[in-house]
Amino acid sequence: LAGIAVSSRGVEGRLQAILKAHDPNFGRFTLHLDGRASAFWPDAGRWNWRYWGEGVMAPLHAKWDVKGTGSWQDTLIELSTLSTGFDQLQYGMVKVNKPRLTLTAPVRWQRSPQRPAFHGDFQLRAAKTHLSNGGWLPPSTLGFQVNGDSPSRFLWRGQLRADEIGPLRVEGRWDGERLRGSAWWPSQSLSVFQPLLSPALKMKIQSGELKAQAAFSAASDQGFEAGGHWTVKQGSLRTPDSTVSGIDFSLPFRLKDQQWQLGVRGPVSLRIAEIKNQFAIQNISADLQGYYPWSERQPLTLSNVNLDLLDGNISLNSLRLPQHAAARVIMRDISMSRLITALKPKQLALSGKIEGELPLWVDQPRWLVEKGWVANQGPLTLRLDKEMVDAIAGNNFAAGAAINWLRYMEISRARATLNLDSAGNLTLQSQVNGTGRYENRKQSLNLNYRHQENLFQLWRSLRYGDNLQSWVEQNAALPPNKDSTP
Repeated sequence: LAGIAVSSRGVEGRLQAILKAHDPNFGRFTLHLDGRASAFWPDAGRWNWRYWGEGVMAPLHAKWDVKGTGSWQDTLIELSTLSTGFDQLQYGMVKVNKPRLTLTAPVRWQRSPQRPAFHGDFQLRAAKTHLSNGGWLPPSTLGFQVNGDSPSRFLWRGQLRADEIGPLRVEGRWDGERLRGSAWWPSQSLSVFQPLLSPALKMKIQSGELKAQAAFSAASDQGFEAGGHWTVKQGSLRTPDSTVSGIDFSLPFRLKDQQWQLGVRGPVSLRIAEIKNQFAIQNISADLQGYYPWSERQPLTLSNVNLDLLDGNISLNSLRLPQHAAARVIMRDISMSRLITALKPKQLALSGKIEGELPLWVDQPRWLVEKGWVANQGPLTLRLDKEMVDAIAGNNFAAGAAINWLRYMEISRARATLNLDSAGNLTLQSQVNGTGRYENRKQSLNLNYRHQENLFQLWRSLRYGDNLQSWVEQNAALPPNKDSTP
């Protein structure tokens, strides 16, 4: 107050003020005002000032600063200029880099009890927004307007753009304690959302349409809550190994206390027309409903899983997390000739169909598949490559005598039991019964073998045919001779 004059008309001269505050939930801040007063009392006279300050916003792990100019004339407070920003905003799975808020039109607060009013136009710019999955949102701009009675009660409306993404229309209200809002995303090309995918996924969006709507609220006593519905129609994408087309995706959700409720009035629904890889997978469906992260009281359930491949079908009845019972993956009518054609081994051909059941664990420390089985569904026919058999017979007389009966084999019964542990180690115990034909003679064959291999390493190279010759040479064995003429 040094250097000012105070009279019945008010304060005259250079008037300064410093405001310091601390809130255990929001953090602390310091604000300076420095300017010239003319016959000024609160809500009477005039005070022109510039202002600056800094602080910490604890819930968002952010430091902020502010500066600008304004005035207080009678009952009208005006911010003529404003620039305030944060070093970052971090909440949950989102981190916004260097957002900054400025004015596109002055903020005016009319404090008169007879005609209170509060309005202004703002623009919020941010550098990249990073997502915890590795994706990111391009630099974005949010322009919005506020209208109401006071800074503690107003409506707001705006649009968000981030490069080609948007506009996302938003609106809501602030009541002094809680910020509420809604957002609408009109139908837009799915390809503009490519940056949101983690580069580690190596996915390239090709086509599709997305639209969404959501509602949210934020307050010191509840944190951030949101709910809404996202849909994708006729999406397609490409990976280094495959193409995916005909994606229809529906995601109703709620988010509270950093926990997702997936599928509110109906489940999250995924439908895919086709995946093309070494072989085509078609008519894929899956439904998901529950909570993530899940708990015993709030589980997550995957159901209605079906897909068609190799002229057959694979389905999963239900998978509940936390898991108390194995989820059963059921295979029916799988064509071995289609599988062999897709894998392209050079040394064998196999025709016929198989079926099986794999008890699947995803929430158990030891097993992925426990006591699964695969069996023939009708007769199977095995043919070995002539050059491979001749090479084995020429190099090893004992193996050659046995391998000749496998040149052409009709399999009446084939059954394998398997276990797969969490490290990828597969143990396979098999029994094969059938009849081999060689030089117009028949031989009953009973083959029993046990096989162990790390399945994760096998998946890295499905071209297993090149190793078949050495495996057969080492493992071929037949029962006592039971020749019979055709």
